[in-house]
Amino acid sequence: MPSQSDVARLANVSFMTVSRVVNNDPRVKEETRERVLRVIREIGYYPNAAARALNRRKAMTVGLVLPRDEYVLSEPYFTQLIYHIERLLVPHGYGLLLIAGDGSAERDVTVAFRQRTVDGLIVLGSPIGDERLEAISRNRIPTVLMHASSELPWISWVDIDNEAMIGYFLNYLAELSHEVIGFIAGDLTVLDARQRLDSFRTLLERRGRRFDEHLVYRGDWSSNAGFGAYRYFASLEPRPTAVISSNDHMAIGFIKAAHEAGERIPDDVSIVGIDDIEMASFTTPALTTMRQPMSEIAAAAVDSLMTSMGRESAWEAHTVLSAEPVIRNSCGPAAGGRALPRQQNLQTPGS
Repeated sequence: MPSQSDVARLANVSFMTVSRVVNNDPRVKEETRERVLRVIREIGYYPNAAARALNRRKAMTVGLVLPRDEYVLSEPYFTQLIYHIERLLVPHGYGLLLIAGDGSAERDVTVAFRQRTVDGLIVLGSPIGDERLEAISRNRIPTVLMHASSELPWISWVDIDNEAMIGYFLNYLAELSHEVIGFIAGDLTVLDARQRLDSFRTLLERRGRRFDEHLVYRGDWSSNAGFGAYRYFASLEPRPTAVISSNDHMAIGFIKAAHEAGERIPDDVSIVGIDDIEMASFTTPALTTMRQPMSEIAAAAVDSLMTSMGRESAWEAHTVLSAEPVIRNSCGPAAGGRALPRQQNLQTPGS
């Protein structure tokens, strides 16, 4: 099994420098830190977490607070994100403790910290008005929210620019001559779902177009919700010629429902999603979507948490990252319309 001495030899640094890197000591130069971490990953060195916990009086464990069970079980996006978080914690010598997101207020997320079971928290998909955040801040628990935000002390957050994603798709569909555009919302108790719907409304109005509540289907992130959204939009008059789905799962349900109804995508209706889960490239037709940078999201969260856990006073970082459009085959010109010339800057939400 690789040892700390092996890391020091291969990275051409002292034993003490490796120890400082593993313990996230801010005195180590960034270039040296990266070299040591690279060797750690390459040779598969695992610091002795039990010894470090005893010496430093820390648990050497991060608590990962999950969303409600149905999200974790149905959303491959979350399982991949968890994988990236765990992988990035290893070089720091930290393990991961999963905390079920059953909404049991502050008890679940504070007892583990006060009993020294965990040294900090990463919270996935915190709901709007999450009462647990006040308890987290009050107990001075270093915490990072993912796909949410807060202004409370001790709480950092990492999110995606939801307005830019929706703005890109509105521009893209406008170029394909779509005028009546539907929107499938996620669970609106979750901040990301609310931000995407609010961005859809705001950006339509900014373009001088009226927001129509009838063109919004309130889903729950599941494929079944997307299936129901298709049936709902098919009953409207006029019906949308294109639909923006708040995630890929609902878009995939929408595609299945359209296929069962004998409609062709994108000839009869266009659809886009968000996340770029693996299944998005295997649908017929392949789904146009937004690829969220999962490894960057996880890295920003872990870096912020490590910094926060290494400080005695409150410290917070707020990070907004950009998604990448993945253009496939689920969009085409609106019936009776034609594609317009491509614009140079599709990612400007206000254009």
